[in-house]
Amino acid sequence: MQPRQRIEAYLRHMQGRGIARNNFAPPIRTGLWSVGIFLPPPPFLKLPAMIAISAVSGVLLVLVRWVVFGLMALLRPITGHPPTLSMFLWTAPIGAALMAIGNPVYYRRMARRHGLATW
Repeated sequence: MQPRQRIEAYLRHMQGRGIARNNFAPPIRTGLWSVGIFLPPPPFLKLPAMIAISAVSGVLLVLVRWVVFGLMALLRPITGHPPTLSMFLWTAPIGAALMAIGNPVYYRRMARRHGLATW
């Protein structure tokens, strides 16, 4: 079976189970699939790959939040203390660790619960 056919079968299977699409096919993956980059869905990634992708995602999430809250603090000072670089530097590893632990657990449980075979 070709990668596109595998992904379509996966999407049909999970939609048939009544799961929200953003839970089993994150928007970033959907965007990559639409341009022809066929990465396996998250429940099919091996543990080291899932941990690495989740850790990078955690750091990026913290970076986006740091920028957004920094802009908000500059535009409308609530506390008078916009986020500093040191805040980013100590929250980024925490965000990376939480996502590196949480995502693999979540997607492995999803794979077991819905009877997903290997990719």
